[in-house]
Amino acid sequence: MAEIAVNLVIDKLIPLLGDEVNLLRGVPNQLESVKGQLQMIRAYLKDADAKAEMGKTNLSVKEWIMQMRQVSYRIEDVIDEYLLQVHNKLQDNCGVASVVCKICDLLRSVMSRHKIASQIDEIRESIERLSREKETFGFNPSALEPRSDITTLHYLRQGALFVEDDQLVGIDHIKQVLSSWLSEKGSRTVISVVGEGGHGKTTVVNKVFNQQKKEGSFNCYAWITVSRLLRGENLLKTLLKRFYEEAGDKELVNEISEMDRNALVIKLRECLQGESYLIVFDDVWEENFWGDVEHALPRNKGMIIITTRDKRVAEFCGGHGPIHIYDMQPLKHEDAWNLFCLKAFQEGCPKDLKELSKEFVKKCNGVPLAIVAIASLLSTKNKNVFEWQRVYDSLRSKLSSDPHLSCVHQVLSESYQDLSYHLKSCLLYFGLFPEDYSISCVRLINLWIAEGFVENKENDGKKLEEVAEEYLNELIARNLVKVVKVFSYDRVRRCRVHDLLHDFILRKCEELNFCQVKKSQRLELHEWTRRLLIDECIDDDPVKKSVANYGLVRSCFLFGIDRYTQTSVFESLFSSFKLLARLDCEGAPLYYLPKAVGDLFHLKYLSLRSTRIRKIPKFIGMLHNLETLDLKHTKVRELPHEINRLVKLRHLLAYRLGVGVKFKRGIRHLSSLQKLRKVDARDNGDVIMKELKNLKQIRDLGIYIHRKDGTLLCDAIECMAYLRSLSIKAAEEEVIDLESLIVSPQSLQRLYLDGRLRKLPDWVPKLKSLVKLRLYGSQLTEDPLPLIKDLSSLVELQLYESYKGHELCFQEGWFMKMKVLVVELSTLVTFKIEGGGMPYLQLLKLYGRRPEMLQVPTHVRQVMRFRRF
Repeated sequence: MAEIAVNLVIDKLIPLLGDEVNLLRGVPNQLESVKGQLQMIRAYLKDADAKAEMGKTNLSVKEWIMQMRQVSYRIEDVIDEYLLQVHNKLQDNCGVASVVCKICDLLRSVMSRHKIASQIDEIRESIERLSREKETFGFNPSALEPRSDITTLHYLRQGALFVEDDQLVGIDHIKQVLSSWLSEKGSRTVISVVGEGGHGKTTVVNKVFNQQKKEGSFNCYAWITVSRLLRGENLLKTLLKRFYEEAGDKELVNEISEMDRNALVIKLRECLQGESYLIVFDDVWEENFWGDVEHALPRNKGMIIITTRDKRVAEFCGGHGPIHIYDMQPLKHEDAWNLFCLKAFQEGCPKDLKELSKEFVKKCNGVPLAIVAIASLLSTKNKNVFEWQRVYDSLRSKLSSDPHLSCVHQVLSESYQDLSYHLKSCLLYFGLFPEDYSISCVRLINLWIAEGFVENKENDGKKLEEVAEEYLNELIARNLVKVVKVFSYDRVRRCRVHDLLHDFILRKCEELNFCQVKKSQRLELHEWTRRLLIDECIDDDPVKKSVANYGLVRSCFLFGIDRYTQTSVFESLFSSFKLLARLDCEGAPLYYLPKAVGDLFHLKYLSLRSTRIRKIPKFIGMLHNLETLDLKHTKVRELPHEINRLVKLRHLLAYRLGVGVKFKRGIRHLSSLQKLRKVDARDNGDVIMKELKNLKQIRDLGIYIHRKDGTLLCDAIECMAYLRSLSIKAAEEEVIDLESLIVSPQSLQRLYLDGRLRKLPDWVPKLKSLVKLRLYGSQLTEDPLPLIKDLSSLVELQLYESYKGHELCFQEGWFMKMKVLVVELSTLVTFKIEGGGMPYLQLLKLYGRRPEMLQVPTHVRQVMRFRRF
C-alpha cells in the first residue's frame, strides 16, 4: 500500500507542477524536489509491500512501510490545504482601498509561502530519513529480487496434485470435456482452463493428465508449474529437463545449463518432432508466456493444457492454431453442500447447525478451496451454534491468522499482489460498499476517476472513462470481480466481488487505513482515514469531537441512513469536511443541499441520486473542480445559471420518470461534458441547440425538444464526433424533424427516438456501429425492417407503437447478431421470423394482442415471452 500511496501522490504532483500559475514563488521547486525523492524510493516499495503481505518481514519493516505511507498522506494534505488557501484568497473581497488589499495580499503570501515551505522541508527530511533507513532493512528493487513466497506456493500447488478421488465433487463434467478435446486428432492444440484461484484447476487437470499418461495416449509428457517466476530461458530449460528425465538420459540433463535460448528451442523441436506430446503449463499469469514456448513446440501431434486465472491469457495462448477454453464455474449448490459436509462432519449435518452451515457455504461462493478450508476449520470446533457463530463473525480476522484458512488468504494475496498499483486501488474500492452489494459500473468508474486511480492516457487518444473501463475489464478477466448484469451488447452493467474476497479487501482496508466504516455513534476516526463509509447511523456529536480528523477525509459515502435523520445533521457533518473530494449521498433523506457543500473546493464527485432534493442552490457554481454531478431520480427540474461555471464537469445526470432538467443560457461553457442526460430544451430550444455545438467531447446525450428545433439539433449533432449514445424525445404528440442530418454520427452505438416520425431518417440505416435501436411512438406508415436490415452490428431492437402496419416479417439473413427483440404494436396481425433467422436471439418479447399469424422457428419459441395489454 505504500507503493500505491506514493505513486498516487507522484501522479498528483506531475500535473500540478505543470501549472505553476497557481503556486507561490519557490513552491514549485520544493515540490519538484519531493517528487524526485519519491521517484527514487518507489522502486523499493513494491518489494517492501510484497514482503509485508507475505509475512516475510519483521515489525521494523512494517513500521517503515507505514511511515512511508503516512509521509505520502502528509504531502497530499499539504498540497490540498495550500490550494484551498490560494482559492480562498482569490475569493476574498477586502471591501477597502486597493492599496490596502495589495499590502494584505503581500503579507498573506509571505506567511503562506513560509508555512508551506516549512511543511515541505519537514516532509523532505522525513523522506531522506526513510531513504537512509531502507538500507538497514535490506530492501532491493522488486525488479532485481524475486518474490519470497515460493515455499508457500509450492505447498499449495503440491496439495492440489495429491487430492484423493473420494475427496472430489462436481468435476466429472470437466474431466469428460477435457478428455474429449484431448482425443481430437490434428495439429498442435491448446486447451486453456481458466478460473479464479481455488477453483480446482490444477487438481482436475492433474487427474486428466495422469489418466492420459496411464493410458499411454501420447509419446511424451511434461508437467511444468510456471507461476510468476519461471520464464524465458529458465522455462525452456525446465521443459527440456522434464523430457530428458522422462527418457532417463541423465547425461544430457547436465548439458542444459550451458545452452542459450536458440539452442534450447532447437533441442526441444528435435526432441518432439514427429512425436505426440502432452504438456501441462500450470498457473500461467502472463500473455508473454506464449512467446517463450511457441517456437519450441512443433505443430504436429501436440496437446498443450494451460491453467490460468486470467481470461486474456487463456484467449491469447495458442497463436493462430486450434484452441479450446474451459471457463471453470463455481460448484453448484448441491455439490458445494456435499463437499462442505464431507469435510466438516463425519456423520452428516446436525439439524441445529444446518442454517448456519448454509450461510458458510453461501459465503464460499462455490469455490472448492474456500469450502474445504472453512469446513476443515469448523471440524475442529465443538458442534454447537454458539461456537460456529463465533467463527462466522470472526472470519475476516481469521482469514490471515488461522492456519486452516492460510491457503485461502494466500490465493487471494497472490492475485492482489500481481496487480498494478492502479488496479490495487480499484479493487480495494469495493471495500467501501457493503458485502454482496451490486455496484453500477458507471458509478464505480466515475468514482475511480475522481479518486485519481485512473491513468491519464488522453495523449494516446483515450478518455479517462475508456481507461477506467479497461481496468474494470481486466479485474473481471482476472476473475477478481464478478459480473452481475450485462447489457445485450455485452457491456458490463453491474458487478460485485464474492464474499470471501470482500472480507479480504476489508481486512486490507483496515491494515492500510484505506477506509473506515462508521456503524455506530461512537467512532473515533483514525488520524490517517481518508475514506469514510457511514452505514445506517449518523450523529453530529462525534463529529464535533474529532473535527480535525474529519477535515482530512477525502471520500464520504452514506448508506442506509435513517429516513428520519434531520437535514441539520447533514449540515453539521458536511461542515466538518474541508478537503472532501467525493461525496456520495445516494438514497439519503436529504431535502435540500446543505450550504456547507458550497465550501468544498476540492469536490470532484457529488451524487444526490434518489434523494428528496428539489432545488440546486446557486452556490453549486463554487465547486470549480466538480467532474460528476448525479441528480438522477431526484425532483430537480431546473438548474441555476451558476452551473455553467463548472468547466471541468464531465458527467451530468438529471432525470426522473422521463422528465429532464432545464438549463438557462450558457451551457456552451461546459465544454468538458462527456455525458448529459437529460436536458429539457422545450422552453428555449433555439438557444440550447446553438450552444450544444460547443460540446464537442460529448459521448452520451439525452434531450427533449420541440419539432421546430429538430434542424438545429441535427446541426449540433454533426459537431459531436465522439457521440456514442443519443436519446431524443419529442414534446407531447409533435412530429420530430430529424431529416436534415447530413453527416451521420458513425461512432453512434445506441439510438433512442421517442416521438412521431414522418419517415425513418435516412441517416439511421447508415449507422454501422449501432448495437441498440429503440423506436417509441414513431407511428411509421412504412415498414422499418427493410430499411434497417443492413445494420449488421445490431443486437437489440425495440419497437413500441413505432409502425402502423399489420405485418412484421424478419427474413432469413437479417439481423444475424440480434440477441434481444421487443415488439409492442397494437395493429400487428402477422409476425414472422423466417427459417434460421436471428440464430443468436436470446429474448423475444411480444406485447399486446397475440398476432393471428405467428410463425417463428423452434429456437425462437424457446426464448419467446408474450404479454397481453
